Amino acid sequence: MSFADIVRADGTRPPRWLDVRFDASGAPLRCSGNTMVCHLRDDTGRAAVSEIVARLASAPAGNCFAFTAPESWHMTVFNGLLHEADLGRSNFWPADLPADATDDEADAFVLDRMANVAPPDTPIRMVATGFSGLPSHALGIALVPSSAGEENTIRSYRDRLAEATGLEARPGHADYGFHLTLAYLVRWPSVDEAIAFDAVLASLTVEIGDLFPPFRLGPPELCLFDHMDEFRVQRTVTPAPVATPAE
Repeated sequence: MSFADIVRADGTRPPRWLDVRFDASGAPLRCSGNTMVCHLRDDTGRAAVSEIVARLASAPAGNCFAFTAPESWHMTVFNGLLHEADLGRSNFWPADLPADATDDEADAFVLDRMANVAPPDTPIRMVATGFSGLPSHALGIALVPSSAGEENTIRSYRDRLAEATGLEARPGHADYGFHLTLAYLVRWPSVDEAIAFDAVLASLTVEIGDLFPPFRLGPPELCLFDHMDEFRVQRTVTPAPVATPAE
């Protein structure tokens, strides 16, 4: 679905994340929780994303998006809890976590459960395939593992994390689309501006393999966040050391 089609279909109501994650000026709003991510720390990858963001921001309709801070660029491995948003939603809150848990208690519960799940013993290699998120009024780079074997590895890891946290029944778990979020829509452009923005997206999609080469994820990081511009690392999760046979 093109951005122009989304503007035609949705443009009479406020963008989904306006006054939820960002205000109309593009300032981040409180939206707190916990998660497991891999930050984009590779210099080549960061330079590529910087170029992509610059071209999108300067495109027609680019000023309709609130772009996330470069310090926050990451790929989510497993989304934990949004404190206020997930409380009370069926299948979005762990059965073992009391509904009256404080934010600190919810964070400790989820991070402790995830920390005890062994990650893959080799980094996962990801490939950028284009852009994602516009139907939900966001914008990100769509990512996929570079082989069927790596796809199975990261999906298996997510399954084990879901089981450990009690979130295996959460809607969307099985077909979760990996991505690196770039921006959230905070105002609607005109249809003509959206058509021009679609042309920029199409051009970047053709180039994205060269701009953003395949990369290996670093170790998963357990993070807390108060908004979408900063994900504070609490622990880095590394594979258990391989035991050395006794001589």
